[in-house]
Amino acid sequence: MKATKDTKFKPGNPGRPKGAKNKLTTEVKERIEWVLNLLDDSLEDDLEALKSAERVRLWIDLQEYVRPKLQRMNLELNPSEKSISKITFEVVPTAENPKDQRANDG
Repeated sequence: MKATKDTKFKPGNPGRPKGAKNKLTTEVKERIEWVLNLLDDSLEDDLEALKSAERVRLWIDLQEYVRPKLQRMNLELNPSEKSISKITFEVVPTAENPKDQRANDG
């Protein structure tokens, strides 16, 4: 629909008051909140019913909303270091779970 001269915004017209809510947006938000409240009751059961792969995918997707993404880094090797010969990882037990530490010591 093309705006005519009569429907265009006119200078000096203050428009919607500051802080006024769009009626449609408010109705949509209320409806979405209602749906979310209905889903809250079955959400835990639904999560437990997910297959392992689905649960991992959901975790990956959701964690991006609460944790910062790590910056990707490029590793450039000098010409004399064309290959990596060995990478070693060490699992270090935490002080929170002494049982893990005793199992690894023995």
